[in-house]
Amino acid sequence: MSSRPDLTRRGFLGTTTTAAAGVLMFGSPTSRVLGANEKLNIGLIGSGNRGRTITLEAVKNGANVVAVADVAKFRQEFIQAQLLKAGHTGKPAVYDDYRKLLDTPGLDAVIIATPDHHHKDCLLAAMAAGKHAYCEKPLSHTIEEGKEMVAAVRKAGKIVQVGNQRHSGDHWKRCRDVIQSSDFGDLVWVKVWDCRNWIKRDPFAPPPTFTKEQIAGVDWDAFLGKAPKRPFDPIRYWSWRWFWDYAGGLMTDIGAHQLDIVQWLGGVDAPKSVVANGGTYHFKHWETPDVLHGVWDYGKFAATFAVEFVNGYDGVGATFYGTKMTMHADADYGGEIRFYETIDKPTPALKPKLAWKVENETPLHVKNWVDSIKANKDPNSTIELGHRVITAAHLANLAFRKGAKVMWDADKQQVAAG
Repeated sequence: MSSRPDLTRRGFLGTTTTAAAGVLMFGSPTSRVLGANEKLNIGLIGSGNRGRTITLEAVKNGANVVAVADVAKFRQEFIQAQLLKAGHTGKPAVYDDYRKLLDTPGLDAVIIATPDHHHKDCLLAAMAAGKHAYCEKPLSHTIEEGKEMVAAVRKAGKIVQVGNQRHSGDHWKRCRDVIQSSDFGDLVWVKVWDCRNWIKRDPFAPPPTFTKEQIAGVDWDAFLGKAPKRPFDPIRYWSWRWFWDYAGGLMTDIGAHQLDIVQWLGGVDAPKSVVANGGTYHFKHWETPDVLHGVWDYGKFAATFAVEFVNGYDGVGATFYGTKMTMHADADYGGEIRFYETIDKPTPALKPKLAWKVENETPLHVKNWVDSIKANKDPNSTIELGHRVITAAHLANLAFRKGAKVMWDADKQQVAAG
């Protein structure tokens, strides 16, 4: 595995104590060296939709699911049925507590797909137990948590893939090569957006099938974890992404993807400043905004990100504006990326100079993780990359909640004086 320097640890809260506690709880870190054709023994922590998707992709890549942990019994049962349907042999051990899962004999790696506010504790515990990990995006709930996670991963020396799956899309790598070439000219502005219509159907609303029996099987205290104690609320349980206690709303949930291509294709690591505005205009049960716009100054270029789940007219996309060329992407899976050799509005007759399709990156990303563990090398989306991307999103949320521009000192990893 390639060696990377730790980010500065200024501002860490209890890093040494947490890591030591993990070693005491889980014993000495252990791991086995895998052969190229050996099956990877994995555990799933958090078996909601995304956790199931990633796990089933890992199974397609030869992984063996030996354990599952979830705070809800109905989810434990559902993932077992899905694994059986997918042809997985063997029944995984099932736990209510992820810490018990980490003691499973023969466990090599874990997939962490919990609500965001649990990511740090799960990842630090996995590192203390000597396990590789796939941590779903967004990496962290706060910038300070992200710093602690980077330090823990590099200290443990394990392979950790962060779920910024666009980083495994060859179509985006090809874009990067063109945008950073002299043919594109100077990049001056990036515009990315994600617009969806959830008025018609909200996939994270409590479903009609959420029965009293299922509710009784949810360990609500475990779900809350270190978040403020509140009475059970089915909306908070299903729609946790839109509550500050557990997540960062659309900016972190969707920005983890869009800001990844902004920084990656643009060849930058961190913004100089961020402003943001928006509000909760339709989904009144959300705490976080349902319409949000951010503007980042990267020094070399500006970037704007618009996200809302009220109207899906614009879909998902990106436009990169250079002094010689323009790149436009309809970024939904199956969409097309087009490069125009013009900096004017293209006419209907103007054909793109380059064009290719957008693939589904999730299967590629999971495969890269499995392959990286076996090859003992850094994956496509390292812990540092995941931290840098989500830091830009956290800064936008900070600017929104403060109602003011936020300046960022990337060298010191802290908010700077304006």
